[in-house]
Amino acid sequence: MWIKSQNKKELVNVIRFSLNRNIGGKNKAALVGQFASSSFFQSNQIVLGEFPTMEAAQKELASIEAFLNEGNSGVYSIK
Repeated sequence: MWIKSQNKKELVNVIRFSLNRNIGGKNKAALVGQFASSSFFQSNQIVLGEFPTMEAAQKELASIEAFLNEGNSGVYSIK
């Protein structure tokens, strides 16, 4: 699935999503996308967006799920 990052600087073909705590930043949660299989030397992950709370990040992940369930095949932009 093609995703445009929150900062609008990355367009990534994501194969897996995860929510992580964002340590050290003003935002508390991050939506992370994996764009290729991980290897021993690389995790192949990118932060797609940062959110003030874990609930806000979960809401964005739910929006991505709804986008997929509707059969959309275009690019999803992180809000």
